[in-house]
Amino acid sequence: GVANCLSDSLLFAIRKFKQNPEPIETRARCEIGRNEQNRLRILAIYVDIHIGVPGATLENLDRVLAQFQDFCTVSSSVSLGIPVNVTVTDSNNQQLYPAI
Repeated sequence: GVANCLSDSLLFAIRKFKQNPEPIETRARCEIGRNEQNRLRILAIYVDIHIGVPGATLENLDRVLAQFQDFCTVSSSVSLGIPVNVTVTDSNNQQLYPAI
């Protein structure tokens, strides 16, 4: 769902500039809690995307990172009701997104 769509959007955006970030590994987890009526709900989704190359080797990375989420239909729809928090790291474990 959300994780696959975000991975695909990032991969497409990077490949658009004829670059290869593979392998990509993505993990998602949910924060579960109770709402005002004490019913279990998903309160937030956390998606961690790890690309297989150093971020410094990818051209136009700032532009890619600024836009890739906008092209993910699933996370854009889900985030209207549930916060979706995305982190992107590179092969050196440097956090690329959100910028620190």
